[in-house]
Amino acid sequence: MLRKRMFALVAASALSTAGWAFADDKLPKALSFRPRQADVTYDKVAPADIEKCSIEAITRSDGEGFWLTGPGGQPLRWFVDTNGDKKPDRWCYFGNGVEVYRESDTNFNGTADEYRWLNTEGMRWGVDENEDGTIDRWKSISAEEVSAELVRAIADNDQARFERLLLSEKELKALSLGDTLSDSVRSRVKSAQEKFSKWVAQQKSVTKSSQWTNFGADKPGVVPAGTEKSAKDIVVYENAVALFTDNGEAKQLIVGTMIQVDGTWRLASLPRLIGDETTTEESGVFFNASFNGRSMSAAADSNSGMSKSLEALVTQLQEIDKKLASESDKETWHAKRADVIEKLVSSSETAAEQTTWIEQFAETVSAAAQVGEYAGGIDRLKDFTRKLQEAKAAPERVAYVVFRTMTAEQNVKMTAPDAKPEELNKSYLESLGKFVENYPESADSAEAMLQLALAAEFTGEVKDAQQWYTKASKSFPTTDSGKKAAGALNRLNLVGKPFAISGNTLDGRAFKSSELKDAPTVYYFWATWCDTCKTDMRAIKELQAKFAKSKVRVVGVNFDKEPAKASQFLKENSFPFIHLNDKGGLDSTLAMNYGLLTLPMTFLVDKDGKVVKTGVHWTDLEQMLQDLTK
Repeated sequence: MLRKRMFALVAASALSTAGWAFADDKLPKALSFRPRQADVTYDKVAPADIEKCSIEAITRSDGEGFWLTGPGGQPLRWFVDTNGDKKPDRWCYFGNGVEVYRESDTNFNGTADEYRWLNTEGMRWGVDENEDGTIDRWKSISAEEVSAELVRAIADNDQARFERLLLSEKELKALSLGDTLSDSVRSRVKSAQEKFSKWVAQQKSVTKSSQWTNFGADKPGVVPAGTEKSAKDIVVYENAVALFTDNGEAKQLIVGTMIQVDGTWRLASLPRLIGDETTTEESGVFFNASFNGRSMSAAADSNSGMSKSLEALVTQLQEIDKKLASESDKETWHAKRADVIEKLVSSSETAAEQTTWIEQFAETVSAAAQVGEYAGGIDRLKDFTRKLQEAKAAPERVAYVVFRTMTAEQNVKMTAPDAKPEELNKSYLESLGKFVENYPESADSAEAMLQLALAAEFTGEVKDAQQWYTKASKSFPTTDSGKKAAGALNRLNLVGKPFAISGNTLDGRAFKSSELKDAPTVYYFWATWCDTCKTDMRAIKELQAKFAKSKVRVVGVNFDKEPAKASQFLKENSFPFIHLNDKGGLDSTLAMNYGLLTLPMTFLVDKDGKVVKTGVHWTDLEQMLQDLTK
């Protein structure tokens, strides 16, 4: 759980100079902040709804900061101090319950210098080296996003924006192409730089009103090492296409040669429009991919880009997303969005496309229902499941929707004023069991089994927990869930066996559990983002003092990914234990090996170093220590 307290934010007019303060009347100011980059789709709040929002000071694993939530409790903003200097250096914006955009001040001088689009908004990561609000280079960008940036650069005749997409000389050298290929690529890039503005001025297809809609391409090709004396395999697109609309008319832009450099895509030539005099033979740097224009008919080949009907639906979806970000009537727009995605599912031309839209339907509708923006969301998910079953959709696709429907319904019911947690949890566990039975091969079944096992473990039904952990580990051995299940089995079977752990303490000293002898030891697994951990640690501290004469020791194992967070917490709060740190968090090797699915967790080890019990609650610890120290 997160430590929370009400707060407000006092800031200068610019987001980059925001400062900390604790008043109680600055919520509108915090919500008035806007991203420095214009093309960000995120949740906004209508003035009439501001009073229904909340702003709190919290501590998470990534720092201490300001958490803003909407009328339904959905996250809106996270303004955070990541380095402990009491000044915000990261500004996060959310859309439909997930973080979609982030600005970071990486040199901690008060001004953002990196901009990242996340989750449903893509993977762009821009660097603003002179901190003027304009991206100077792309640290990460996908092929699809390059094509979208290219359309915008042409529409605005923005030479700098175009040049940010081009392969740099440093990147060209890193590719280790032979002299012939290097000279060819270098020549294309130089020509693109020199001719861009004149070409843009002459073309008439891309205008200020043009809107990118999609990316079309055949498979990327691998140019193997040794080609023209190159030293590395090179991944390229030749004749990729950006699909866009202009005043309602669907059009296509030939992007040209694209090269992948360290997972990021770069342009290596000037773009073309259909009808240009440039020939196909001139367009390929590495090979001449076939190109006769991407078909815009409904009968388009599955590898040749979107059909006109699909493109129109995607455009409609983008318009609805804009409405969701600005309009207060979320219920209506979420319903319309679901309508469009259903049409995209039925109109998809390939199985992969259909799977993508089915998953997006399940994710977005369930998220909207859980944050209180779409009261009809649960029923809509159930109706969608029925339609998939009637259409004889693949079981794994149905399972994906069913699992997210179950989760959303449980969370919505648990937040109702008249909620009966015990009854709801019992019903939910029964649903999880049925899900595993109905969809045994679904990846979500592994998660369902972990939840069932954890619930059984917490209620003392160890045999049931072991059965579920065993099933998950055997059914999904290579997945994280399967590995965690195997670790949990290992943890449950530790009783009576020697316990050995080693590592470094938060203050840099080496530690080996084998050096602790002649008295019981309590191993307490914790993190600063876990409020229950902090409460329990105070109780364990009192027990340590009570059993001081018996030399009972306490060893804390901290799972903060940033050790500095734990060190700062311990400076402000006295817990005189040995404290190790595993900065891999709950995804670390240690957490996997012992199946640590949640915190806190306590192991009790006797004076001979053998495990007495795992999963000990502090309320039972005193009696157990008394028995061990008689």
